[in-house]
Amino acid sequence: MVEHSSLTDKQKRLIYRANHRGTKEMDWLMGKYIEATIASMDESKVDHVDALLKFAEPEIEAWLMGKSTDYPDEFADLIKEIQAFHDL
Repeated sequence: MVEHSSLTDKQKRLIYRANHRGTKEMDWLMGKYIEATIASMDESKVDHVDALLKFAEPEIEAWLMGKSTDYPDEFADLIKEIQAFHDL
């Protein structure tokens, strides 16, 4: 678990948003990924993950669980990264 005092406010907000998605499954999928990787993310990556989290919960879940591949191309690598992180 990352030490929160060393993070920017933007990173802290992203952790919060990732852990409060609306369902326990998505809290776990996004929250665990963000907690494990946030310290190594540059500002551009933080912004990219933040943009992904603006999509609706069911869409993101379908993308991560492989039920849909109808996601914007700009998120393909990130979705694959999260899937690999969870071995999905």
